[in-house]
Amino acid sequence: MKKYTYYKKYKNSNKLKFKYLIFVIILLIIIFLIFDSNNKNKLNISLSNLESFKISSQNIIKLEDIANKYNLIFYEMLAYYAIENNFFDDKELNIDDIEKEFIINYKNIKSKYKKKDIEPYINIVKNLIEDIKVFPIPSGYEKDYVYSDSYGAERNYGGKREHKGTDIMDRENIEGRIPVVSMTDGIVENIGWNEKGGYRIGIKSKTGNYYYYAHLDSFEENMQKGTKVLAGDKLGYMGSTGYSKVEGTKGKFPVHLHIGIELETTLTNNEIWINPYPFLTIIENKNINENKIN
Repeated sequence: MKKYTYYKKYKNSNKLKFKYLIFVIILLIIIFLIFDSNNKNKLNISLSNLESFKISSQNIIKLEDIANKYNLIFYEMLAYYAIENNFFDDKELNIDDIEKEFIINYKNIKSKYKKKDIEPYINIVKNLIEDIKVFPIPSGYEKDYVYSDSYGAERNYGGKREHKGTDIMDRENIEGRIPVVSMTDGIVENIGWNEKGGYRIGIKSKTGNYYYYAHLDSFEENMQKGTKVLAGDKLGYMGSTGYSKVEGTKGKFPVHLHIGIELETTLTNNEIWINPYPFLTIIENKNINENKIN
């Protein structure tokens, strides 16, 4: 009887020790997960840097080539690279060393950040790249326009302000010469006269992003609010309208197309007009390569 009682106590004691050990292990795992979560890099991204998205056409094309080379998802890689560099802030990027410094550490870089923190930025880049299917000037007019990164340049009409877009200039400065097409699928949300933008069209895509085409000389026939458009559909023609409350005013600046992109994002309740330049470069390069193949 004593032997049985001792065995029973010994068995129960071992069960308690085992339960205690399991409890300690689970507790340690929870502590580790909390510690690991708290020690992931907290994002400290400047919204103004996000808006200006200062990266050269040469560098963004190189990044896309590298993503293809390593079978990486381009929009995701671009988002992480931008985050690692606080959306660039006009810094000089040593893009030639990206394979040594970024690609080799890509998995570790991705694990540095909390998913909920990183997702809004990835979604911004993803939505823009997936939205924009064609360049706003159709094929055949490549020699007729020129553009550069003019985002943030000073503008004075209506008060001192920053330029929140990219201007695509007509090399010959002729009204109504160059067609303008929709970069995206979407629905016409605004059309008509705007004091600063002249004759303009605003198109909202299914992602919620708003694509703004300003200073048009004229609109395509039957284009109106609520019209569904597909990427590549003609919207009108490049002009120089605007900078006046009087509808039809033109000639206060050279003939050009102003492209603006307002983001749909959870990052802020205020509007964010992101620099279109990098994304124009991406789609222009893609279209040029496709035309070469065809």
